[in-house]
Amino acid sequence: MSECVNGVLKGARRLPIVAIVQITFHRSVRYFLERTTRCHRMLNANQEWADFAFRIFEARQAEVVHHIVQKFDYNQQSASVLTLSLTGQGSHTYVVKLKHKTCSCGKWGTHGIPCSHAIQVSRHFGVNASNFIPQYYSIRAYRKTYQGRFEPLYGEEYWDPVDIELVHNPAVRVRRGPGRYVSTRIPNEMDRPQARARQQ
Repeated sequence: MSECVNGVLKGARRLPIVAIVQITFHRSVRYFLERTTRCHRMLNANQEWADFAFRIFEARQAEVVHHIVQKFDYNQQSASVLTLSLTGQGSHTYVVKLKHKTCSCGKWGTHGIPCSHAIQVSRHFGVNASNFIPQYYSIRAYRKTYQGRFEPLYGEEYWDPVDIELVHNPAVRVRRGPGRYVSTRIPNEMDRPQARARQQ
């Protein structure tokens, strides 16, 4: 979540506080509006899952033509899947257990979306593989995430009066010492040259 916020507020560092507040507000509004529009598009297309899950599931469905399934247990819905190699690098065998929502390839556990092996095993057991996709990828959950509402802000002349007085005295100033200005922002690992060099 913090990375998402960082992405929205990118470029807002070291701005005056009023500008930071305005950027935070307007970029958040735009972020929510874009995703609400995306949600309406997916609903109009009768899409059941969010784009991320939909693309992964569709791509994995296309891979099942190279899988050979041998069923082992109907109660546990377990099977082995032999994947045929098209590049001549050898075939691999994976173990799928639908009841436990696991596959030995590990892809199913990464995002919660069934891998191609699980999809093919589901077909052999007469199960709809899309039922295994977690509900937090559904359009319904996506819409709930961004159903929050923002209200337009009135101009400053329409603000309610406050009972405090803000006094600005330009004569009272903190004298700066000689030398380069030192930033008060706490640096993190991304600000250090060594960290940036390692990432490149």
